[in-house]
Amino acid sequence: MKLTKLQIHKYRGVTPGTTLAFSPSLNVVVGRNGTGRTTLLELISRVLCADFSGLIHEEFSLEYELTFLGMKIHVRARNQPPSSALDDAEAAPSQSAKLLSLKSPETPPKLEPHLEATLRLAAPSTQLVVRADSKGLFCDVDGQSAYARSMHWSVLDRTVWTLVFMVAQYLAPELKERLKDLLRRTFLLAPPRFDEALGMFQQIGSITYAMEMQGDEVFPLGLMALPTWMPAWLRERVDRGPPPDAFEFSHSELERNFLAKFVALAGFAAGRLRVELVERRTYENGGRLGFGHFGFHFTRHDGTELAQEALGYGQKRLLSFLYYLDVNEDFVIADELANSLHPRWVAACLKEIGTRQSFLTSESPLLLEHLPLASAEELRTALILCGSGVQNGREQLVWSNPTADAAAKLLEAHRAENLPLGHLLQAHGLW
Repeated sequence: MKLTKLQIHKYRGVTPGTTLAFSPSLNVVVGRNGTGRTTLLELISRVLCADFSGLIHEEFSLEYELTFLGMKIHVRARNQPPSSALDDAEAAPSQSAKLLSLKSPETPPKLEPHLEATLRLAAPSTQLVVRADSKGLFCDVDGQSAYARSMHWSVLDRTVWTLVFMVAQYLAPELKERLKDLLRRTFLLAPPRFDEALGMFQQIGSITYAMEMQGDEVFPLGLMALPTWMPAWLRERVDRGPPPDAFEFSHSELERNFLAKFVALAGFAAGRLRVELVERRTYENGGRLGFGHFGFHFTRHDGTELAQEALGYGQKRLLSFLYYLDVNEDFVIADELANSLHPRWVAACLKEIGTRQSFLTSESPLLLEHLPLASAEELRTALILCGSGVQNGREQLVWSNPTADAAAKLLEAHRAENLPLGHLLQAHGLW
């Protein structure tokens, strides 16, 4: 899955009408402090998670587009007063919008949430529209109603992906089968922002995971915070017999896991991850096992031991970023990735990102040297410029891709003068 476009009609202090295009691989966000780079990363995280529950009391209006295995997805998400919730293409105001003026000026306007996902499937061509608003949850297939029901919960309490999953259960079997890969991929899709400090490192220690027995089935709880391989590893250890008070995972147990990569890059001889059993109820017949208190220990080449607390700042960031990659298979959203990392570690992290679509901020020109420079258009979509400006008497955040002309000039200067891209951006007044 790839995010290809984001339109911001209304969102906090961002200039209305902002439109951003994205590269399918590396995207670098640059700008001086206070221009909303972190705000943009957090918005991209919301968009990819399709979770707007944190904005339930805020007015916003967004559109974005994604591609996924033979389909294009267009999403509209908004939470606005009735008088402003209409699209530009829609006709005259609704009756509820007309009645808005009867309310007292001191009364805060009620916000009406609206979520709509249009899925265009190829071969054979099919259009699926899933819509949720105050009237209920609806689904049309090629213009014909396929599902409709009223709702007794707030629209924004469910993610867009959850709504698609709900209606898919009532679609024709052949159409549901065509959505299977999308539903599986988005079920746990929740890429967070990897912060510029040690937030992710601290979160690892507070992760909890549980396996609950219901009938003959084992249900995992808390998958979104675990490396994709870990639930199967824990299940295999539990199935060996009565579980001990803690499990230990060695860096050499699985090929190319995050711990093995960290041990190699940081120059250790060995590394261990300890996972404690923090909850134990009879596992059979409705029982539950809970895991937590993740901790790391490392062995130097001279045989001395090192606990995670003794790691350096950069080592902690490297370890937690490699963990983050093992959790998130499709996207990377990282603030100041290069912060406190050796240039070789930065290059290694970018290599490990692989085919994931990534959104990275940088105050360091180091990341810019890894941007694709095959064409001006490739450079234009891979670079996001953050600034600010005064419009209508108010200072607003101004986000944009470089213009096609600016991207062409940057690429030409880079090739002719062989100067670093960061230097050229500053020389052209873009950073």
